Amino acid sequence: MSDYLDPNNEELLKDFFSEAQMQVEVLEQNILVLENEGHNRDAVDEIFRAAHTLKGGAATVEMHELSSFTHLVEDVLDAIRSDLVQINEDVIDVLLLAIDIIKEMLDARMKGSVFGGDSSGIEQRLSALLPEGGRKGKQAGKAPSQVKTAAASVHLEAPTAAPSGLKTSKHSLTEYDILEMRQAAPDGTTIYRIAVTFNEDNVMNTVGGIQVFAALKGVSTVLRTVPDFEQLYEDVFHPVVEYYVASTHSLDDLYKIVSIPDVTLSAEIDELGSGGTASSQLKPSGAMNSKPAIAETHIQSEAKSVAQSSASVPEAKESIHQDESKGGDQEAEAKRAGKDVGSILRVDSKRIDNLLNLVSETVITKATFNQISNQFGELMTQLQGTETLYREKMKELFDRLPEYLEGIQNGRTVKEIRKEITERYGDLFTLFDPIETGLKVNIGKYRSTAQNLGRITGELQEGVMRIRMVPISQIFNRFPRLVRDLSKSLNKKVNLVIEGEETELDKSVIEDLLDPIMHSVRNCIDHGIEAPEVRLSSGKSETGTVLLKASNEGNMIIIEIADDGKGIDVEAVRAKAIERGLIHPNKELTDVEAFNLIFEPGFSTAKEITNISGRGVGLDVVRRQVEKLNGTVTVSSERGKGTRFTIKLPLTLAIIQGLLVRVGSEIYSIPITSVIESHRIRPSEIKMIDNYEVFNIRNDVISLLRLNRLFGIKTDEQREYYFVVIVGTAEKKMGLMVDSLIGEEDVVIKPLRDQFTNSPGIAGASILGDGSVSLIIDVSQLLELGLRKELEERRRREASVR
Repeated sequence: MSDYLDPNNEELLKDFFSEAQMQVEVLEQNILVLENEGHNRDAVDEIFRAAHTLKGGAATVEMHELSSFTHLVEDVLDAIRSDLVQINEDVIDVLLLAIDIIKEMLDARMKGSVFGGDSSGIEQRLSALLPEGGRKGKQAGKAPSQVKTAAASVHLEAPTAAPSGLKTSKHSLTEYDILEMRQAAPDGTTIYRIAVTFNEDNVMNTVGGIQVFAALKGVSTVLRTVPDFEQLYEDVFHPVVEYYVASTHSLDDLYKIVSIPDVTLSAEIDELGSGGTASSQLKPSGAMNSKPAIAETHIQSEAKSVAQSSASVPEAKESIHQDESKGGDQEAEAKRAGKDVGSILRVDSKRIDNLLNLVSETVITKATFNQISNQFGELMTQLQGTETLYREKMKELFDRLPEYLEGIQNGRTVKEIRKEITERYGDLFTLFDPIETGLKVNIGKYRSTAQNLGRITGELQEGVMRIRMVPISQIFNRFPRLVRDLSKSLNKKVNLVIEGEETELDKSVIEDLLDPIMHSVRNCIDHGIEAPEVRLSSGKSETGTVLLKASNEGNMIIIEIADDGKGIDVEAVRAKAIERGLIHPNKELTDVEAFNLIFEPGFSTAKEITNISGRGVGLDVVRRQVEKLNGTVTVSSERGKGTRFTIKLPLTLAIIQGLLVRVGSEIYSIPITSVIESHRIRPSEIKMIDNYEVFNIRNDVISLLRLNRLFGIKTDEQREYYFVVIVGTAEKKMGLMVDSLIGEEDVVIKPLRDQFTNSPGIAGASILGDGSVSLIIDVSQLLELGLRKELEERRRREASVR
């Protein structure tokens, strides 16, 4: 029997965590939709489906705290769907707080622990939203869980005269089946038949049998199911399912375990013992209430059963402790599964099909190359045979030359001799023609197949990259909640507009992109958008707008975060920069220079420190993170109109275009996105300023950094020309001096390990076509390294002057 539904199964937990995170996102997004569109029935239905799916999944993997809490949320959503609860701001607040609790419960499970926070306050607020009738219904629904032991024991029927054989279900078991189950059952356990009746009105009624199976498997050994497990796994509703289990738990405990709200209607449990022992049946209380008055002997037997169930409480506690001992393994599995969730990619099957087609083309191309290789082998064999024949004929020709010379001396004419030689050895001139023709044909085929392989490889590379591509909506969808909470805490009215959320980006890039965008959005709301009364006095709408937009531009992705607020106050930035000693008081700042100052570490124009701003931590993180992704960030602003942050990033970090340069005997790759231009200069064009090498280009002074000195490579510095590659951004440039430029090439980035990890200025390595290794230069680190060396040299000079 498959163990896929074992709650300790790492694969099952991994799938659950991935699915649960998606459902939580759906819940949060649609709750925010409800806030703006209270009568959107599609959103209500979508929320209810997501909550129901999450609850069922949590129950399947035995995360009971998550299942029961989500069940309460589902009750509220059901009341909203039934128009018993009206949507208002308080309801939305409570639902969003409930989503936060669900996230915390999931996070705890993903870390291998169980949520230990206090959710009682939120549960009370959720319960308070339910109408009076709904609350009673819920209390009635909870009654079995509160008085399960008493109810179960009262409804245990008195033993009746048992037949000589074991009592079995309508699916009668053979003696062999019973014997087989007894042999499979662990020592000290009792075999039970549990017939569970399922609720057909349940939205997910087809997985009810699996949920009960998973619940039973955690506390017992499931020996057999009727229908078979394979049939339970099919998407078919089974009204009644029988489970044959071996367990040390009591009848009451088993009844509690298989009683799942909204999933099961009733359960009948038979104890199957040897020698035809009596059976006891557990039936739903509703059925019991409809029975006639119970006889005195029956009451006595019930009292006896109550006493028996009370006596079994220590046993139940003992079994609970045994279950707890297994918890460590389950937590470890959950922790491993939680770590792996981030590595899961949901890929469109069409993209996989496309890859499969390309692989099939590759196999065909491989067969073509094999055929060409065989033909080259045949030509080689033919060449060897022809070469042997050629040598033999040439030897024969040279051996007969004395004979021909003697014939001429004896009176034979030269014409006769030439005719004889031509007839006998004339084919020497055409002996290699078939081989030459075969080679030309084969070389043509080889070139054509190589071109075809290049095309397939390119498409295969693109296809694999597309598999790694995920829509940027994965992070954009988190911002409606952020904007809502932030605007409420600042008492501002903000409307978030999202465009281009379908734009795709490499997963490795998207994981590091959340923080830069989040800091930019927070900056727009906190510093950009004005208070409602200020906006009204300025002739604007009291509701500010924040735009979050993504688009493609070649092999780059452009992300824009814009607001229609007050813009950047250049004078305030200048005053703050002077206060912090970043600029001289007499320096005149251009708008672009002022905009760039806000990216300095610790820079903030906020007048007071709050939990949102004022500490100077934010925009410096944006620039650092974006540059780490080989991207750039720029800002533009107009006073009174708003501010716009523009982030440019490569679509993928796995394969980049690089400029190959040579330094001594080494080859380095510079990411082409960081290259501004390249020059060939004479030594006389290099000037010295404060012991720094610089050169002028279009009235702009560029600092030079010799890579051979930086990386300790021996090279000839006395040469007629130097090559300089200017890298960086429009605001911060540097010239890298190299020996020669090789050309532009696609570079596959391989991360460096161990002692090479902390090498300054190196981002990774790549293997070139000839098998040699080329180190990839990290331009942002080189710029920082150059500036750091410049500051150290300046301090050294100042110290020497003193």
